[in-house]
Amino acid sequence: MVAAYVKRYPEHSFKLFLDGKECQPIGDSINVIGVKITNSDAVLRRIFAEGSLGLGEAYCERLIQVDDRLYKYFLFIFVRAVHDKRLLLSLPFSDIFFILKAKLHQGFFGRNTKSENINAHYSLSDWFDNDKDANDFYMFWLNSKYIQYSCGKWDKNTKTLDEAQFNKLDFYAKRLGIDKNSKNKTLVDLGCGWGGCMFFMAENYGIRCTGLTLSTAQAEYVRDEIKKRHLEDLVSVEIDDIHNIKGSYDYVISVGVMEHINDYNHLYKATSSVLNKNGSALIHSMFHTSIFYGVDPFLAKYIFPGGAVPDLKQNLKIFRKYFKIVDRNDLPENSYPKTLDCWYANFCQNEAAIRKLLAEKSKVKDVDFSIRIFKHYLTLAHCGLSNKFSLVSNILVKN
Repeated sequence: MVAAYVKRYPEHSFKLFLDGKECQPIGDSINVIGVKITNSDAVLRRIFAEGSLGLGEAYCERLIQVDDRLYKYFLFIFVRAVHDKRLLLSLPFSDIFFILKAKLHQGFFGRNTKSENINAHYSLSDWFDNDKDANDFYMFWLNSKYIQYSCGKWDKNTKTLDEAQFNKLDFYAKRLGIDKNSKNKTLVDLGCGWGGCMFFMAENYGIRCTGLTLSTAQAEYVRDEIKKRHLEDLVSVEIDDIHNIKGSYDYVISVGVMEHINDYNHLYKATSSVLNKNGSALIHSMFHTSIFYGVDPFLAKYIFPGGAVPDLKQNLKIFRKYFKIVDRNDLPENSYPKTLDCWYANFCQNEAAIRKLLAEKSKVKDVDFSIRIFKHYLTLAHCGLSNKFSLVSNILVKN
């Protein structure tokens, strides 16, 4: 499979070290990726039998070792084999069987909205007893002025993650119709995360913002930031399910939350009911368009229990049921890969501090395994979203 891959993608070559034995390089490129595999027969059988889960766990157990900066190029072999038809057809039959088996199980998330699932990831409730420690973990690699656990908007002039997140939020403000005359209008942020969107709208446009989240850690962080930024009169946060939305608002926004719910019909109906006359709502999400979409077992087990990338056609149909105007816009294709590159670079740069945090303040039994869970997740997400099996859309709706 590696030989077929480098023939199709000759930018890199690979040098495998199987159980300490150096193999002949595969490919002619001077950009050589070294891959060390321990217990190679067992690892390859595991990958063959378990697909993404076996691959990810073998990496987390240090049975597969690749330089951090180059790991994504190794993962591209498997991700592109699943999604590149020309590469797939060039493989031996035994490899095709493995890939087709993996394809039936490939995707990003499962599906659910229970608060336990939200807190398992966003509050890292299985790792930390203290919400502040969970927030510190995320701040090491998400950190920006307006924190978003979602992609930024990149163009040729964008240099930093801060700029990309600002670009996206400013673009969404304009999409919603927010301008200098919108001061003191109201907005509810469904699944507000660490408050980045609300802080942007409040500080730049004077919008009165209410955030809903099920994560206790995120709510604690937002409340602390409200005080630090002196936004007590403009921003508030509640721990509640977004399906329980009530009141009335000029604007509704939700960024990266649709992946965690399963009753879109109820949510969009509720959104319509709380939107003021002439108000507007914007939903940002990854969407899939493939009949082959499925759940990635590694991400479902270790990262997003109960999450799901929503189906685009299904959601557009439900939007049209409750809103007169439905305007879809897709972010640039590089939005998530470039954002994930920044998160991964931040994570690796701060790895020593993250290790110290996990060793001293977490309940994890194997710090190295836990570190590599997130490295693999961020790299896998980069590779997957570089191969266009999902797209990032923002859908503007009005009554």
